[in-house]
Amino acid sequence: MPATPADRTLPNLDNARKIETWWEAHYSELLTSHPEQFVAVRDGTVVASNPDLAMLVYELRDLGLRPREDVAIEFITARKGQLLL
Repeated sequence: MPATPADRTLPNLDNARKIETWWEAHYSELLTSHPEQFVAVRDGTVVASNPDLAMLVYELRDLGLRPREDVAIEFITARKGQLLL
């Protein structure tokens, strides 16, 4: 029987929780090393950063990475708030 959309979503939710936990654990260090920048992370490693999101996307594509599928991107700032990408 083929997987339903709900079946395909569950592993993604688990992955999203792991990514969120990683961001929370490393945010202070990223704030020091990449303030006011978009940071792309893959497998717990920063692969690119840039203050301009469009430029970050170009960098990721140059690295052969798909911005929506292969990395997690977060804007690192001392100012609290949510930015949905």
